Amino acid sequence: MNLKRLLALLLAVLMMVTLFSACASDKEDDKKDDTAATDKTDDKAEDKKDDEAELDIPDESEKLAIEWMGSQGATTHSTGEEAATGEYETYMELMRIITEEYNLDYTYTIIYSDAYLTTLNGFIAADTLPDMFNTREVLTDTTLNQLINNGGLASVDEILEYSDAAKVFYNDGDKLLYLKAFATVEDGNWYYVPLPNTTGSSFDFSTDKYVTRANGQIHGAYSVCVRQDWLDKCGLAMPTNTDEFYQALETFQNEDVNGSGAKEERYMGLIGNNFQTCGVGQWYGLPYTDFIEDPATGVIEVSCLTDGFAEYCEYMNTLYDNNMVYIEGNHPWGSATEIGANEIAALGMMPGNLQFWSTGEPLGYYMPMPIVSAVEGIEGRLLVQESQAAFVGFSFSTDVDYAAAGRMMDFLVDQDVYMVFKHGIEGVAWDWNEDKTGLITYTLTEEELPRFGAAQTYWCSNNCFPINGGHHGNLWAVPQIVYDDAALAVEEEAYYKQDNMTREMWQEQRAALGFPEDLISAAEQMLIYVAEAENNYHPTAYYSYTTMATNEEAEIIAKYETDLKTYLVELCTNIVVGTETTDTLDEKVQHAKDNLGLVEYYNVMQTRVNRYLEAIGREAAPLMD
Repeated sequence: MNLKRLLALLLAVLMMVTLFSACASDKEDDKKDDTAATDKTDDKAEDKKDDEAELDIPDESEKLAIEWMGSQGATTHSTGEEAATGEYETYMELMRIITEEYNLDYTYTIIYSDAYLTTLNGFIAADTLPDMFNTREVLTDTTLNQLINNGGLASVDEILEYSDAAKVFYNDGDKLLYLKAFATVEDGNWYYVPLPNTTGSSFDFSTDKYVTRANGQIHGAYSVCVRQDWLDKCGLAMPTNTDEFYQALETFQNEDVNGSGAKEERYMGLIGNNFQTCGVGQWYGLPYTDFIEDPATGVIEVSCLTDGFAEYCEYMNTLYDNNMVYIEGNHPWGSATEIGANEIAALGMMPGNLQFWSTGEPLGYYMPMPIVSAVEGIEGRLLVQESQAAFVGFSFSTDVDYAAAGRMMDFLVDQDVYMVFKHGIEGVAWDWNEDKTGLITYTLTEEELPRFGAAQTYWCSNNCFPINGGHHGNLWAVPQIVYDDAALAVEEEAYYKQDNMTREMWQEQRAALGFPEDLISAAEQMLIYVAEAENNYHPTAYYSYTTMATNEEAEIIAKYETDLKTYLVELCTNIVVGTETTDTLDEKVQHAKDNLGLVEYYNVMQTRVNRYLEAIGREAAPLMD
């Protein structure tokens, strides 16, 4: 970081509380008075139109400078600064690629995550933004809109005009269009690049009736998962409907299957929070949380407005009255402590990832129930984690060298970059097999892993480079396998193949730990259930592709969101615990519409999703009357 920027930052931080809003207002007035001098975005756009015939892209031999402001959480992993000492071959390889192959004079500054927003706000107030920096999910949408309107952020489409490889992937119908669509704002442009979390292996969970917007992860179908070792101890088969589930819970408690002496073997219902419909709720046709869109129709869903809600609440009330539902917990993925206490009989979760969580019993494990339809005429939901998702987004300042930024976008979609990030150093951590359809991985020592292993694991997570998560797995993951036939996916061992394994290899590993020799992955069991369901289910999504809010939308969200969501959670919770009944449900919903902004808030969320739908070529979903 140069001295000028450091001094500006220090001054800005000291003055930010009193001057930030005034600076923003003054800048806006200045722009109105002298647009040609201050509106960087418009100037660049006009220059491009004037010189469209001869785009001024420098010779590739000319080294161009670009600076990134990364973030680092306070973790036990090595920081990017430590990587820069030269001990990490993966770091040095990525730096070689970016400096030699993309000819960039690349520098970065790492800010700890808890200070990132303060630091960035200081730069905004001082009008000294770095070339590249995190924006979406760091800044509020209102601040982002202000930066866009004041000409502080570059249009990513304009940056891509200076790229070679990257612009191809973001075009209509190409593999990264979903990221562009997710970042599209009201004016039809995009000003931040969402960091991708994608997999190369995927399954099309569409049915004859529902065509989803994206494939799901092969291992990504959720279910209510039950302690298989408890079923075995009690001589029970896997439950297949609501009655059998109730009977299993009752048997676990009556036989004191965990040996505690108390009737504490219960379903984790997450009652009282935003995810209380996750799991059993899908049997009644409900979304797993409110205001998330149906991946087939794009329609925003709210549990209390969905057929099956009353029946769900009444069934859960039966479990609650009989002490069969564990009401603690905040999210399916945050239940490790409760599971480790050896009390959780079942919960809604991604089966493959849950299967061997520490249960308090060395050989205790979970397996999934099949897709259940609890109410006649209402299809059971299959909750799926899609193969395309996004993390925080980064933006380019309009002061950046656009040609350098274009090269940076090319670097980020480079196959070699992906392989170093996901697998480490070729020839040391891994090699291609003979026909390059798979990888041969090598065992590294504890000392070698951080040096030669996957950069993703040991130091690189949105700090030295804007890369994290699954990165561009849908471009470069090995192997690339896509299925739309569940029976074929099972036959070809797709779940294991994506990890360069076979079913037999997986079973041998588990058998060595004492588990049954014929055990299969819980994720593969879900594929078997999908095949058996024969299209008789309604796919629903774990992720939301909700675009950035406009200032007007942000005001409506700020006005209604907290009270409205609290009211809706309590509406469901009160019926489950018996302080309310379903008899007044219509009245309660009408109260939310009349007094808590349910219609206004719903329409804002639908409009934000509609921008995504239209950007990928789908029709917008209707708003609520």
